[in-house]
Amino acid sequence: MSIADTPRDHELVVGPDGSIPADQIARLGLPPGAHLWVVTEPSPGAEHARPSLAGALRQRFDDTALDRFDAALAANRDDRIAAVEQA
Repeated sequence: MSIADTPRDHELVVGPDGSIPADQIARLGLPPGAHLWVVTEPSPGAEHARPSLAGALRQRFDDTALDRFDAALAANRDDRIAAVEQA
């Protein structure tokens, strides 16, 4: 959905103090305490492709932790296979 696809009755205007007036929120039928998420639209002409996240977390995990995780997955897989074969 783009901003052009959004009905004008769903438009909210942030007030000078940074708040959204209660009457605007009530007009949308949202109850007090409702959670809202702001989704920004890219500016016209901006590239729509996301940067690659490949390897973004690589520095956060050491090889030993990855080896332990891989071994745990293999053990779990072996346990599940054994359970199915016994059934």
